[in-house]
Amino acid sequence: MKAIHKLTNNSRFLLRSTVVIAGLAGASFAFAQPAQSPFYVGGSLGASSTDGNYASQVQAAGAPSSGYTFNSAERSGGSEFAGRIYAGYRVNPMFAFELGYTNFGSHDVRYQLNKNAQFLPLNSAYVVNGHNKLDGITLDVVGTLPINSLFSMNARAGVMSTNLRYNENVSNPVAPDGAVSIASSTFSAPKERQTRFHWGLGTSYQLNPKLALTLDYQRVQGVGNTFTWTDSGNGKLNYNLISAGARFSF
Repeated sequence: MKAIHKLTNNSRFLLRSTVVIAGLAGASFAFAQPAQSPFYVGGSLGASSTDGNYASQVQAAGAPSSGYTFNSAERSGGSEFAGRIYAGYRVNPMFAFELGYTNFGSHDVRYQLNKNAQFLPLNSAYVVNGHNKLDGITLDVVGTLPINSLFSMNARAGVMSTNLRYNENVSNPVAPDGAVSIASSTFSAPKERQTRFHWGLGTSYQLNPKLALTLDYQRVQGVGNTFTWTDSGNGKLNYNLISAGARFSF
């Protein structure tokens, strides 16, 4: 009975020692693992587009002078190659601040006026082909909602410091000596810098603790100035970007 009692005490001692050693080892391992940095960077490429009532703006502006009447106006219907880069700071796993640069590429507009003047055919076409190029710096608050261990959704809201460049090519029918010809000219507006509301939605797939694949939609609203017959009134549009890319956490 003494031997059995002694063996039982020894077993208890070994069990307690094992638990203590395992706990110390686990604590040492946890202490040795570096904490993940709250900083991250990323980039993506995709396609941008515009929307807005451009035709209505041109029509509402009326005729620039006597002898002209509105015919038509339109935005480019196609999408353009675009992209963005960004850096962020996570306050916690569900909340971050993000600073980025987005280039929306170039988007075309076009309007036509009917020109009626002496020696010109009735309703001669005065045509303008315009080109908008937009890029800028974004500052957003980003909220993240985990779906599971791999997928998450996010939403962002903030502002964009926009840099809009506009130029146009003009085809103007003239008849200075009675013979009709087309006079071509170009115009470049001063750069337009504004601060506009910026927002977006997205999703990500976590490949590993450091690297995630991303798919995002972002939008900046009311860029430019409502169309008028001035150097800066070249139209107000909304710009959209759908892009896919990757995000790296430090």
